[in-house]
Amino acid sequence: MSIDKDLIHRLTLEELAQVISDDDLSYLKTTIRENPEAFNIWIETRAVLNTPDVKAFLARPRPVEDIFFRAQLPKIPGFWTFALNIAALLIIGLNIYLILRPEPVTRSAVSFVNNKNVRLQLPDGKNIDLTQQYGVVNTAHVTLNNTNKTLTYTAASTSQTATLHVPSGKDYRVNLSDGTEVWLNSATALQFPLAFTGSKREITIKGEAYLKVAKNDKPFLVHLANSTIQVLGTEFNVNTYDPTKIQVALVSGAVKMNAADQSTLLQPGHEITYTPANGMQISSFDADALLSWRQGLYLFNNMPLVNVLKIFPRWFGKEVIIDNPIRENVHFTGVINRNQPVNVSLDLLKGVSDFEYTIEGDVIHIK
Repeated sequence: MSIDKDLIHRLTLEELAQVISDDDLSYLKTTIRENPEAFNIWIETRAVLNTPDVKAFLARPRPVEDIFFRAQLPKIPGFWTFALNIAALLIIGLNIYLILRPEPVTRSAVSFVNNKNVRLQLPDGKNIDLTQQYGVVNTAHVTLNNTNKTLTYTAASTSQTATLHVPSGKDYRVNLSDGTEVWLNSATALQFPLAFTGSKREITIKGEAYLKVAKNDKPFLVHLANSTIQVLGTEFNVNTYDPTKIQVALVSGAVKMNAADQSTLLQPGHEITYTPANGMQISSFDADALLSWRQGLYLFNNMPLVNVLKIFPRWFGKEVIIDNPIRENVHFTGVINRNQPVNVSLDLLKGVSDFEYTIEGDVIHIK
């Protein structure tokens, strides 16, 4: 369904300024829910303003329908007048579920994978480039079908392990032999047997992934850094970008997390955060923000610039060097969209700060 992009942009601003009519608001909500392109325009145009009311909104858990909130702005007559007032306060977007390393960084934000292609390493060490090789690929161990960024396969009854590597700037999905679906975020590796032949199903994940585990009498174990998750049939998100801070968020079903000498059963709508220092801590989470990475979005709230830039290496495959440490004290609330060129996100950040940047190959310099 085609949409009027200018209309979505204008109605979004009217919504923020509280001058939108009931009919237009209803149209905006319906269009955003049903049209991904309209949703992207809405989330990129709409700003979360740095006010106590909006901060309180972002801090509380909220259902899907509650994301259509009204910011506390004065009513200003005339579209272009209030649009300019809103534009002066734009900070980019909504709220985030994002795992970041806590240590301060003054130059390179994070390291990144240089290989730019999704690749599957087979048990014999052979690598299949899934970014270049499409359709059916026959090997000695397995027959692969690589279509629409999704891998399915058939293999002989073997417990030999393959490893799927997803580099920075990419995402990918694989359907395991038991029917389990795994969505892999950027800079993520998945180790899995070509066939589950034993009394249990076991895989290993480094990075971030969303799993929809097929129901089966065999227990399903997900090995993470310093912890293991046990499930029978469920949907959940795991994040191990920082191996000292493991986060598991349960969407449906039930999972049991084991780490060190602790064991906890998680209920839907809650997440476990495990660190060696603090053990397991349980809290509720915002599913819309948590799973936004599957649409190529990262949402963040009141985050220092240096931490926002930590997203860029794995999100865009570019190293970030901060040449002026003073810029690290600037905070942002907003969204990074991987589906757009990297300069679009940099320009949005730059628009509410005074930094400059240059891009030299795979390196971004913040000045």
